[in-house]
Amino acid sequence: MQLEKLTLRNFRNIEATEFRPHPVFNIFYGSNAQGKTNLLESIYLLGSLKNFRSARNDELITHGETAATIIGCTRQNDVGHEIRLDINKEGKQARLDGKVINRPESYLSCLRPVVFAPEVVGLIKGPPAGRRQLVDRAVFQADAGYLENVQTYSRQLKQRNRLLKTGGQVEQVETWSSELARTGARIRYARAAYLERLIPRLLDSYRNICGEKETISLNYRAAGKGITELEQELLDEYGRQLEQELRYQMTLCGPHRDDIEFMVDGRPLRNFGSQGQQRWFILAFKTAQALDLQQLHGEPPLLLLDDLTGELDKRRQERFYQFLLDLKTQVFITATDIRPLHDGGIKEGYFIRVKEGNLHNDKS
Repeated sequence: MQLEKLTLRNFRNIEATEFRPHPVFNIFYGSNAQGKTNLLESIYLLGSLKNFRSARNDELITHGETAATIIGCTRQNDVGHEIRLDINKEGKQARLDGKVINRPESYLSCLRPVVFAPEVVGLIKGPPAGRRQLVDRAVFQADAGYLENVQTYSRQLKQRNRLLKTGGQVEQVETWSSELARTGARIRYARAAYLERLIPRLLDSYRNICGEKETISLNYRAAGKGITELEQELLDEYGRQLEQELRYQMTLCGPHRDDIEFMVDGRPLRNFGSQGQQRWFILAFKTAQALDLQQLHGEPPLLLLDDLTGELDKRRQERFYQFLLDLKTQVFITATDIRPLHDGGIKEGYFIRVKEGNLHNDKS
């Protein structure tokens, strides 16, 4: 999978640029607040229709302009596509080969970006919603059909909450409880199956790349359970919580309230892990995700690494860059100083200096 050309218009502080990336390493370097992370953000947004940074639509548009455009020419298994994302203050519109998309699965299969950024590391200590989102995005990239279950669950949840708020009959609420339990069980099962598959790769990545010997894992309540058992479990939860839900006028349990625990040596990382362990855990998670996607789709995803040199010492950098070379994927990295990248073993690629939203391309 390759991004062969990236075109930006009025995105953040980048008024206009057209860039043809190197097939392996692309390093955006320069001082802070020049637009390096904006470039990674544009690629991730284009490929996933989601943002790894919190931002309203109007914040993505160059000051004084009314719209932004991101266009990518991609190649996957020797098949080329053009994907395009137009952004205005009201929303976003995606196109695949010039046509507005009705279902996102075909669009999102054209570019599968995996991002490592300080914002992602912060999810470990943040509220459960961030960890759910991290896992749900990973599950969706592995299985595009997962999105349909999530969207169906969201619609059913809104309907059930509407009944709770308007004082609907208990029988009506229980009807939607059955629907919600059926869809929620599929979501929990998909999450658990993905994590079960990922954990061995996660442990190997943590030890091989980061050089640490701790045992790390991910705990999720649905692990080891079948769909029928999970559906009954949800129905029981709704029954126990119904009185409180009628009082608070909202659904208080289900996949939308679950947490995924990130563990190190049997203890929650958010409570007992050092900052270094948190960074290495997320890097190992993203590495394991990339390996899983490669196994599923026959080629690795794009990797977007924001300020990686600030996260790893020289020894870990060398380990990780060797992993990237072995993976044979296209990588985009931001850095304020390129010397650690050279010292860590990156010799091939483009080193692009970014200044005030402008790109200056120098081959290594």
